[in-house]
Amino acid sequence: MISELYQKVLENELGRARYILLLMVVGTWQILKQAKLEILAEALPIPILFESRRKKLKRFLKLEILNIEKIWFLCLKEMLKQQERFTTKG
Repeated sequence: MISELYQKVLENELGRARYILLLMVVGTWQILKQAKLEILAEALPIPILFESRRKKLKRFLKLEILNIEKIWFLCLKEMLKQQERFTTKG
């Protein structure tokens, strides 16, 4: 689902609850292969009303931290740290 390298960065930045929601969203997207908000909200395994799931999902996807530039920069930074550790050990 999500690369092990990115998991640590995402969990640190999002917090545990948002990270788990991200995992559910990504997993549901992979199963459904749909990008429509209503379809995704309907399929999410969260025990709340559909309209509440839809609103929660919409708010979640609009989070500033989920901006591709911010997330990508953090993940790239972690990847470079990993690479640096690997090259200094080897």
